[in-house]
Amino acid sequence: MNQTKDIISFFGHVIKDSRMYPSHISIYVALFQCWSMNRFQSPFRICRAEVMQLGKVKSLGTYHRCIKELHLAGFIMYFPSYDPYKGSLIEIVDFDQPESLINKSFWEQELTIQKISVFSAPRLYEVELYFNERDLLSAQAYEFYSFYDSQNWKLSDGKLMNSWQAAARNWISKEKKGS
Repeated sequence: MNQTKDIISFFGHVIKDSRMYPSHISIYVALFQCWSMNRFQSPFRICRAEVMQLGKVKSLGTYHRCIKELHLAGFIMYFPSYDPYKGSLIEIVDFDQPESLINKSFWEQELTIQKISVFSAPRLYEVELYFNERDLLSAQAYEFYSFYDSQNWKLSDGKLMNSWQAAARNWISKEKKGS
C-alpha cells in the first residue's frame, strides 16, 4: 500500500465531503502520523493523549466525536479498548481497495444535526469510558448508569435529559462533595 496515495486520497474525499471539519482533518493527520511511527503496521495501537497532542485537540468530546465520525464515514476502522494501558486499535482505510469497509450508506447521511437535540441513551461501556477518563471507578459508572437507566434517562422533573454527559458531571460533582 502506498502511504502517499492514502493521504492524498483522504484529502480528495474530504474536499468532496462538507461534513468534515478541520478537527476531523487534524485527528486524521495525527492518526496518520501515529501509523507512520508504527511503520505503517495495520492495525496499530494509539494513545488518546498522544493523538490529541499531535492533532492539537484539547477537548475529549471533540476527540471522541471526530474518531467516531471518521469511523462512521469509513476513513478509519476504530476498535476501542477500555484498557488505558493497552490503547485502542486503528486501521487506516485504503480507498483503492474495492473491498474496503467504507460505509456507503453513510455518504447520504448527516454526521451531526446541529440544531435538533435528540437524546439517545448511552451504552454502559460509553459511561464507563467517560468515568474512567476522569480517573473514576467503573463501579461509579455502573451506579450512574443503573440509576438513570431505571429512570428511563429522565431527570427528577420527569423530562427526558438532553445530555447524559451533563448528568454524569453533576453526579460526579455530588459524589465528590459527599466524600
